Amino acid sequence: MESIYTDGSYLQSNPGWHGQDAHWKLMHVLLALELAGAADRVKTVCDVGCGAGELVKEWARLRPDMRFTGCDISPQAHALCLKDAPENAHFVHGGQVQGEHFDAILAVDVLEHVPDTDSFLSTLEAYADLLVLHVPLDLSFRSVVKPEILEEERRTVGHIHFYTAAYLKRLLAARGYELLSWHYTNKYVERPPELASARSRLGMCIRRAAHYGMPRAWAAFLVGGYSVMLVARPRKS
Repeated sequence: MESIYTDGSYLQSNPGWHGQDAHWKLMHVLLALELAGAADRVKTVCDVGCGAGELVKEWARLRPDMRFTGCDISPQAHALCLKDAPENAHFVHGGQVQGEHFDAILAVDVLEHVPDTDSFLSTLEAYADLLVLHVPLDLSFRSVVKPEILEEERRTVGHIHFYTAAYLKRLLAARGYELLSWHYTNKYVERPPELASARSRLGMCIRRAAHYGMPRAWAAFLVGGYSVMLVARPRKS
């Protein structure tokens, strides 16, 4: 069944498949594993929904002693993955890798896209000791006041599920997950874009003031623009 991820329209709307964010995301993945006390134990990694594979490629170059797999349902993304891939990085065209166990599975900005969240997480649990998730917190006071923000997220980047920090924690707790680390990220503040208009620059000033002047949870709900990076240990059967 065709979707925006397989028919080429997602790549057309998002050239490079967000590869420009790979270094920023990788730094937060490594921080999350360090905070979880798991950095030294992870030797095999699968990145599900890896897009252009840039996060996997960069990590693989940094750690030639580790083994990496990336997979994505998009043929366009898979073609990007194969360009300049290191020897210790293997890429598969498909939604999930089956039949192999990994120390950690990444799902970075993926959970909000998959139609059946429970089925998706159940599959990941079967093939990894640890899950590393990065999830945008699209639901905020700002998105309630301006619901067109959520419609824009749906239209441009395909989000079909929307989260708050509290809702995400309840979802994972209901599955029996043990949260080993949890921290907020904010690409707008940490990697600010070029801002042409005075209105955009004012908005960035508000974001920065909230980011540095409020507890992260308050800023995430009141102003928006945050995600969470977390490491969780799935329940054992």
